[in-house]
Amino acid sequence: MNRQDADNADTIPSFPWRSSRLGGRFLEAARCSRRSRHPWPRVAGVAMALALAVSPGVAFAQADALLEQGKQLMKKGKLAEACPKIEESYRLSPRSATLLALAMCHEKQGKLATAWVEYIDLGAAARKEGNKRLEADAKARGAKLELRLPRLTLNVPRAAAVEGLEVTLDGAPVDSETWGQARPLDPGEHKVSASAPGRKRWELSVTIKRGDRKAVAVPALAKDGSAAPAPAPAAEAPAKEAASPPVAAAPDKGGTAPGKGAAGAGRGVAAAGPGKGAAGAAEGAAGPGEGTAGAAEGAAAATPDAVEEPEPTPAAAPKHSGTFVLEAGLAGGALIGLIDAGSFGDLSSYSYSYNVREGELIAPCDDDVCHASFDPAIGPFAGGTAFAGVALSEELHLGIRALGGYRFGGGYLLAGGPSASMRFGRVWLGLTGLAAAVGQNAKVTGVKGEIPSDLVGLNYGRTEVNVNAREGSLPETALVETLAFGGSVEVSLVLADWPSSSWTSGALLLSAWPTFMKGLDGFVIAAPVSLGYRFY
Repeated sequence: MNRQDADNADTIPSFPWRSSRLGGRFLEAARCSRRSRHPWPRVAGVAMALALAVSPGVAFAQADALLEQGKQLMKKGKLAEACPKIEESYRLSPRSATLLALAMCHEKQGKLATAWVEYIDLGAAARKEGNKRLEADAKARGAKLELRLPRLTLNVPRAAAVEGLEVTLDGAPVDSETWGQARPLDPGEHKVSASAPGRKRWELSVTIKRGDRKAVAVPALAKDGSAAPAPAPAAEAPAKEAASPPVAAAPDKGGTAPGKGAAGAGRGVAAAGPGKGAAGAAEGAAGPGEGTAGAAEGAAAATPDAVEEPEPTPAAAPKHSGTFVLEAGLAGGALIGLIDAGSFGDLSSYSYSYNVREGELIAPCDDDVCHASFDPAIGPFAGGTAFAGVALSEELHLGIRALGGYRFGGGYLLAGGPSASMRFGRVWLGLTGLAAAVGQNAKVTGVKGEIPSDLVGLNYGRTEVNVNAREGSLPETALVETLAFGGSVEVSLVLADWPSSSWTSGALLLSAWPTFMKGLDGFVIAAPVSLGYRFY
């Protein structure tokens, strides 16, 4: 070992192998390092090893402390401070319990889409851990939250889908494969933008509330004249050269086709493309024979491109205010008839008697003076409901509603009238005024005849008496019919919402229609439930 090797031995670390001459040098260097007066390399190595061994424990303790702080802040309602601490805790030590606390914090904070994704991740993590109870809890929380998620659909019509179009949502690019699909978002304001080469940028701010279903249609982007290369310099050079007296050209390829070169210049400008325009100008310079015509043709063709297209009006989402609304659905429920009087057919075969001044009078029955009495009737019915109207706004629909059905056991309900519905998140509430024709098969309790008002005093104050009916002549049950007037309350839950710019835009609704009406003789109560689709 020479002096230089001995001087460098202090800085060479020890290795556990020994082979060849180089191995021997390393072994010797290791021995020297033990006698070295500078132990710093060994100290640094030990410190690094201790740091690597201790750091996981430190991170775990720090994550545990942050989680506890976040939970305490959640209890106090300080969600803006709690959620970041829990999120940092999960970053330091990703545990299922921390992820559950983070999802609950974001849900309370109103970041529904964020919390929903975290519940999905929690379910997947619990499944890997074999924790079925936590997995079921995460699925239940996510399913409950999904019903309240606001969703936004980004529609890109074919006319707007130019080459190089990029659509972004809150600054993040949106994959073209997801255009037209509803995506869950946190409630609040979101920014949609679109850009393309040579086009003016378009932006729109959309505010979406809990349970909202909105769509944004990206318009055709206007051309940006400032972004295109100016065509004038490429056209002027051939034009000036063509106007000068012809000069004898060298016998090359350009001189053999003077007209073609000038025409190329004109075509280059008309195309408004940077590559083709430059090539056309070069060919024009090589062939000045008929360049004037080509340049003039090019300048004329460039004129339409110089006129800026009108800026399209930004459409936020297919807004459906002022559009036609149609709903149809199947309905079923209970029909309760409290009709105590009516007619069941021809009553002329019956008669009744009452006192007159000359004695007693036996009067024949007809539908004007005699009527039957009935017991209340309750029975199920099945039918449908329909609505036709106009959307005064995204949340208010006004029109006419109809409700009808067949009563099992005999009877019917046909009702309709003006209706108004207003949306509150995922719930529609409405009122409908109804005029109805109701029929029900009910038990006949008797038939009575009316006494003229001027003879009530002679009949002990009675206004009607029972008819003279032979035993067994009255039917056991009969269909009683009446007109009724009243109203209905709508309570509809949006099961699924598919807003779009096509005719299929609408929502699937589960609705209840508590209905109360006053008949000419009695009352009618209905409690139908319907499943329908509202096109809007």
